[in-house]
Amino acid sequence: MLHEFFTWWLDQLADLLPHGLRGARARAGDAMVISPVGTLRRGVEAVTVSVRRGGRETALGRFGLGASGFATMPRAAGKPVVVRVSAAEVLSKTVTLPLAAERDLDSVLGFEMDRETPFTVEEVYWSRRIEGRQGDKILVRLLLLPKAILGPLLFALSEKGLEPRRAEIADGPDSGAHVPLDGNGGRLHPSSVWLVRFAAALCILLGLGAVVTPFLRQSAALAAVDREVAAGRAAAGEAAQLRRKIDRLSGGFELVMHQRDEAGRPLEALAAATRILPDDTYLTAFILRRGKVTLSGRSAAAARLIGAIAASDEFRDPAFGAPVTHLPTLHVDAFTIVAEVAP
Repeated sequence: MLHEFFTWWLDQLADLLPHGLRGARARAGDAMVISPVGTLRRGVEAVTVSVRRGGRETALGRFGLGASGFATMPRAAGKPVVVRVSAAEVLSKTVTLPLAAERDLDSVLGFEMDRETPFTVEEVYWSRRIEGRQGDKILVRLLLLPKAILGPLLFALSEKGLEPRRAEIADGPDSGAHVPLDGNGGRLHPSSVWLVRFAAALCILLGLGAVVTPFLRQSAALAAVDREVAAGRAAAGEAAQLRRKIDRLSGGFELVMHQRDEAGRPLEALAAATRILPDDTYLTAFILRRGKVTLSGRSAAAARLIGAIAASDEFRDPAFGAPVTHLPTLHVDAFTIVAEVAP
């Protein structure tokens, strides 16, 4: 219990540090670390496994996701299991919210998720951290992992008796950050609520212990009341604005759904393109805007791609958006194809 509390407490203190100083703390926890080989979007057939103790990692090797591969993998008894992903697999965004939203930040972000991102809160694993404050606004960094791309790996691991608790980001500007995989998102797990209550009770006891005279207790109480009254007035105004905003969003739900259908669903379009394109073709850019998709990449035979895309039910009117360039040293063609996404 004490170990979990101090681990949680250090995580809260780490939020007060600049992001560049947080990585070492986030990576310090002992764990069994599972890293997918290849990209999650193309499917994972093997993983590398290591054990982290005291900030140092010991590689256990590479294992296939088949029964024979995991049968030889040792288990790290008593240590949590985490999945390490690259920054390319994680979607991130910095959002600006009213300062009053900080009191129930996770609930506000959950409500605003489908407005700020292409996903609903049920479609992603997510985490957040406070980047800073600007006047009456708060800047929040959102980290998202779509369940559609991470789910197959988690399912394969669960069949082997492994239940990862979080995903750690291996590189990029969010290196060392983590995303909970319990489906609740936010910064704290529900199982950690008792830690918050315990910490709050401890803070109250420490505060009472620091009061040495009745005069100081009375002065502190009056000052606290004054601050709460002033903050309550500002919070009430912000809350009223949020309620009005919620009413407008609720009234415009049909418009939002209509605009989403017109803009298209990026994950569905990307999944369709991945299924249609042959194995010797890969994409370097995927742009979906106003119902039109632009696919850029390389293929062993770019000319045949138009026919394959035209024959699908997901896209219409495919055409080369730029001349096909043959790269003789790589024996591939560089291409750009523009098509409409079928409704």
